[in-house]
Amino acid sequence: MSSSTSSIPRSPAADPDPPQQKQYTGPEYRALVAAPLDPLVHPDPRNPPRLYRLIRRIVRWLVLHVFRMTITGVENIPSPPYIIAANHQAWFDPAFIIPFFPEAPMIYTMAKRETVFNRGWKRRLLPLVGVFPISPHRGELDEAGLRTVYQILERGGVVLIFPEGRYSRGRALRPLKVGIGHFALQAGVPISPVAVQGTDVLRPISRVDVTIGPSIRPDPPAWWTVGQKVAQVVENVQRAISTGLQRRRTRRSEP
Repeated sequence: MSSSTSSIPRSPAADPDPPQQKQYTGPEYRALVAAPLDPLVHPDPRNPPRLYRLIRRIVRWLVLHVFRMTITGVENIPSPPYIIAANHQAWFDPAFIIPFFPEAPMIYTMAKRETVFNRGWKRRLLPLVGVFPISPHRGELDEAGLRTVYQILERGGVVLIFPEGRYSRGRALRPLKVGIGHFALQAGVPISPVAVQGTDVLRPISRVDVTIGPSIRPDPPAWWTVGQKVAQVVENVQRAISTGLQRRRTRRSEP
């Protein structure tokens, strides 16, 4: 079944711009990026595997033909490297985000090492589609996962993060974890805020709205403490996603 679509921009050209120059990098970032890359991570984000490209194109075709998609703000996508920060309504949210960003560089997502990378075939397949392993503790990334995030950004890649930490089905945006601000500050890269609505009650021909807000750059005053800088970045991301969600709710309520 195919449904009508509206406000769907053409997919951005793959990797149209050279990587942006980082404003700065923090000491934690510099210490971790020099370590060997986890063998379960695709090493070259600027050259995604064919499988990744194929799946991305198939998923894009499917979501555009099965659901009523509205995508706004594609012009706000920054030059890589950057972090995508999105609200999280369902496990398949990446399928409604990744296809509407450029095909290259690769967009990486994370999954638990112990429960997702627990079979040989998974360890061979998942790196080819941009998934890398983490072992979180109490909602915080382990050092290996943190190192991988920084190494992906150092190589010019993009990391998709859901900073709420868990699903917010049918609820307002949850308070965001401070890690998103910490990553951006240490790596000196912008955050692309994304608001997704409609995936919590998904069914064929239902409406899904995706709003990509203006990028948030980690450049608070130099005299602020690290804690203040992180808090400001997190607050900016929370505000941007909430604004995107409110914009879609307003449009839905219009006759």
